[in-house]
Formats: sequence, structure tokens, C-alpha cells
Amino acid sequence: MEALAANGTTNIQTSVTGVTASKRRFIDDRRDQPFDKRLRFSVRQTESAYRYRDIVVRKQDGFTHILLSTKSSENNSLNPEVMKEVQSALNTAAADDSKLVLFSAVGSIFCCGLDFIYFIRRLTDDRKKESTKMAEAIRNFVNTFIQFKKPIIVAVNGPAIGLGASILPLCDVVWANEKAWFQTPYTTFGQSPDGCSSLTFPRIMGLASANEMLFSGRKLTAQEACAKGLVSQVFWPGTFTQEVMVRIKELVTCHSVVLEESKALVRNIMKVELEQANEKECEVLKKIWGSAQGMDSMLKYLQNRIDEF
Repeated sequence: MEALAANGTTNIQTSVTGVTASKRRFIDDRRDQPFDKRLRFSVRQTESAYRYRDIVVRKQDGFTHILLSTKSSENNSLNPEVMKEVQSALNTAAADDSKLVLFSAVGSIFCCGLDFIYFIRRLTDDRKKESTKMAEAIRNFVNTFIQFKKPIIVAVNGPAIGLGASILPLCDVVWANEKAWFQTPYTTFGQSPDGCSSLTFPRIMGLASANEMLFSGRKLTAQEACAKGLVSQVFWPGTFTQEVMVRIKELVTCHSVVLEESKALVRNIMKVELEQANEKECEVLKKIWGSAQGMDSMLKYLQNRIDEF
């Protein structure tokens, strides 16, 4: 890492440029699906596009629909700007007459986790400061999910990676497209668990299976995730949206007080534990990201594994 420091930021910027090009090739490959492209355009032009840049918010009868549709990052990955917009939309839904929130994404990818391109570019300026800022952004983002009182229903339309997968147990019902898959390859890119996954994954799927995901980065199919308790139900791709909306419409016929109180009975006993887990995870992330080895691991991961995303 001394050699990297001696060469200034040139090598990092070169690496970031190369990774960005690889990610763009990935997106170009995805654009052979014209439906996704039209959907992105249509949604942005018709639903709350004036309020948000990286998400779309649809206020519908009885619920709020939040869709990841990022412009400041690729593959619906999460940087502080994206996370703040999601938090803002959740806070609005918490205060209005929505009975629940439906959380999904535009396109063929649900969420590729943290936006490491964004992060690495800023680490070259002040590693300690930027590590602290990113850890704080994650802490606030995750706490918003922990503290949200209304049910959060997630429709996972495609790959859910890293933080995109680890937040799922913080939600109340998770429906997945048959083509979706789930992976938390933290150790591969030199990161420790986030999103309270160090607590929720062992409780949901058992210690052995959780460790296989958190340490080895095992990739789960939608059916495997359902069998392990990470996903509630799996639906066929051709009817996924219809299946989700039928069930959402059934849920919003319930009284809002019944939904909130039912969630409180299930969730409140775990709230303090989740907040403590989130705090500990973010402290460890800040420590790792503030080290030279942490940044080096992220660069190597992005360079060697980006094609898989």
C-alpha cells in the first residue's frame, strides 16, 4: 500500500476509471431488455420525478411505493445521496395516511449494495473523514428501517447484493422474482457485515448458513433464500408484478392500527438489539475503511469481480 500512496492518487483514479468502464459494459449488456428501459423513462416522467433524483415515489391508494431508480450511481447501488432520499420518502410515508410501504426497484437489478466507486473516489482525499461519513450514512439509513412503524413490504425483482440484501430482514415481508439472487460477499471486498446482518442472518437461517453468506459470500437463489427464511415467497418472473400488487391491495384493506400494532408486537422486542448491532457494525466499518488495507481490498474486489454484477 506504500507504493500506492507514493504514486499519489493516479493509480486509484486509473483503477476507478477501469472499474467504471466495466460497470458501464454491464449496463449496456442489460439494455437488451427494452421493457426495463421504457419503464425507467415512463416512471420518471410521471411519478414524483420533480422531488427525487435517485428514487421514484408513487403515492397510491392506501400505500406508498418507493422504487430505486438511481442516476447518481449504477445498478441501484447505495451512496449517501440515495440513502438520504430513501430516508426522506420513508419519513414522509410514516407521517401521511399510508398504511404500508412497498419498496422495490426499476429495471432488472434490485440493489447492488454500497456504491464503492463513489466511496473510493472520496477516500483519496481524506480516508478517516470519508470513512466516518459513509459509516454515519449507513447507520442513519439502517436505523430508519429499524424505527419505521408501518409495515415495509419488499419486492425483489433481481440481484440483491451487500446492503441491498442485508436490509431485507429489517423489512416485514419479502417477495422475490424467481430470477433474483442474494449475496453478501463482505470479506471478499475487505468489509465486515452491515445492515444488522451480523444479528439477523444467524437468527433467520442459523449460524452455519449465516456464516457461509457473511464469510464466504455464498450466493443464494430466490428459492434457496425462501427456504432459509430470508424471503417470504417466490413468484414467476412473468407475473411477478401482478402477484405483488394483488397481495398489496389485500393488505391495504386492513385497518392501519391493526397493521401497526401487529408489527409492534413482532418488532419492538428486537428494536434495541438491532440498534446496538447497527452501531457496532458501523464502528467496525469505520475502522476498516480508515485503513490502507481496507481501501486496497475494495479496489481489488471491484477490479476482479465487477463482471459478476
